[in-house]
Amino acid sequence: MNATMMISVMSTLALVPSLSAAVPAHFSDAAKARLADSIELEKPAYKLNVVYFTGNDNAPIADYERRLSELLLYLQQFYAKEMQRHGYGKRAFGLNMLPNGNVDIILIRGKKSHKEYSYGSGHGACLEEINAYFEANPDKKLSHHTFVIMPTHYDAEYGDKNPGGVPFYGLGRNCFALDYPDFDIRHLGQDTPEGRLLTKWYGGFAHELGHGLNLPHNDGPTSMNDAQGTPLMGSGNYTFGLKPTYMTPSSCSILDCSETFAVEGKAPVFYPDNAAEPVVEALDIAYDGDALNISLRCQAEFCVNAYIQDPEYTVNRDYDAIAFLMKREPADAGKQTCTVRIPLSELKRLKNVRSGEQGIDLLFGTPDGSRFRTRIVFNWDSLKPGDSIPTGKLEFWQGY
Repeated sequence: MNATMMISVMSTLALVPSLSAAVPAHFSDAAKARLADSIELEKPAYKLNVVYFTGNDNAPIADYERRLSELLLYLQQFYAKEMQRHGYGKRAFGLNMLPNGNVDIILIRGKKSHKEYSYGSGHGACLEEINAYFEANPDKKLSHHTFVIMPTHYDAEYGDKNPGGVPFYGLGRNCFALDYPDFDIRHLGQDTPEGRLLTKWYGGFAHELGHGLNLPHNDGPTSMNDAQGTPLMGSGNYTFGLKPTYMTPSSCSILDCSETFAVEGKAPVFYPDNAAEPVVEALDIAYDGDALNISLRCQAEFCVNAYIQDPEYTVNRDYDAIAFLMKREPADAGKQTCTVRIPLSELKRLKNVRSGEQGIDLLFGTPDGSRFRTRIVFNWDSLKPGDSIPTGKLEFWQGY
């Protein structure tokens, strides 16, 4: 099953439960075909802020409202179908819709020239102006999460066939992507120059949005990748649309506690300033010769993921961190036990398994979106079957 077949997208107006499921007439034929098969989403309590940001000397790419609406709705359904597949219901990031069926994309024209909002450092000035806009228009800010899309630069290096020059990454609950004329759903899945270019930038669009929705990089276990393809938050930004691409159980467990995925009437107050770090009462990581067996007991309610990765974490060097969602036992008097078995056969893509240093990161998430990480490093060369890995004093930092 290819990625196109995996993604089943609802009709645009089905996002509004009181309206009939009809794709707007002004949508492209390609979008109409792809949006014909759909699931109706649970009503979101919060919605993603979508901003189209330009310099004071350039303009939006032609027809951006339609093109980006089609791409955003298609991507929304990819997330929703994966959430449903992993048992979290028909949920995705909320989108504010206009009466004509387009996504409400806020156009902000910057105070500076487009060259001053460059890839390396332009995000700061851009976010400063976006925050000023929301301060002046508080009714337009619908969550803590903002997706910023900027038109490609045009110069000796960048243009329609080689877009770039603008910020394209995730920064906390903000993320950036770009737009160019052929950024259009009609090219999705085509093995053509336009189709391959779309996979690169639409895959990146989907991946960076994941970061803005709280997701860290992660790869899947060997058997899962063999069956389902490439995780979006691994190297899926290079496969999306052309080859099978999926969300790991770990990613979906984190989105379950992400603000824009909350269902109306069931949403807590997200991202409190006084979030308390986990209190781990017991932790055992045992090696039986074929697998690592992790068991922990902690106070309060947490969703816990174990990431097996390089011993030293560096930015953008963790695409191969293999994620395992720990099984949660029923809470007992405010305390919870989580367990997971990690067969070494599932770690084939890691180069250092059974030799040298290895890192294990435990990622804790709470229903209000608070997130904590702690790292344990051990050496395979000194580990024998039946040993437990010393964990020492756990030190946590907030966020992923």
